[in-house]
Amino acid sequence: MDKYSYYLSIVFYLCLIKTQNNMYVKCGCIILYLWFSLICHAQQSVSGVSEQASDFAYTLASGEVKRMYALSAEALLLCFYDPACEDCHALMKQLEDSPVVRQLIDEKRLLVLAVYPEEDVELWEENASHVPVGWINGYDPGVKIILNDLYDFTKLPTLYLLDGQKRYLLKDATAEDVERELAGRFNIQGSKLDIQD
Repeated sequence: MDKYSYYLSIVFYLCLIKTQNNMYVKCGCIILYLWFSLICHAQQSVSGVSEQASDFAYTLASGEVKRMYALSAEALLLCFYDPACEDCHALMKQLEDSPVVRQLIDEKRLLVLAVYPEEDVELWEENASHVPVGWINGYDPGVKIILNDLYDFTKLPTLYLLDGQKRYLLKDATAEDVERELAGRFNIQGSKLDIQD
């Protein structure tokens, strides 16, 4: 239970106690509780604030197994991709060419983890050159990310931006969304987007 649900539950409980036998007031409390619950849930779904991302294991080309939670940086960009996907290659190129992303990687304030969430190692190895230098490139040999439904893969590529505590900043984002969020968060001026926010 998150803090919003916790506080709402307390208020709801107190309202029910105070109103006792007044059914109209009780019904009003229930309606307000459901309404505020929906609003809080919608706000969290949009912003992703305070929602912790799921940890997972990934395997490197060396065969070494690492965990996403072990990565340490002020921001972490997760890029789930298909090695044979042209849209994935184009997205990676777009992010590679981003001055904001490049600057933050160079300053070691941003890590980018590219993950192939399936287990065709041969396909993954054949297309490893499409992953930009400086990114971490891994795959999921047990397909556990998909099987455990840890992240939404309605399409690939899919980008998730996390903060240093592995909380969501952006979900299912575009390259422009990522650059805009990073530029604003790290106060970087003069990006190719000419940020207006």
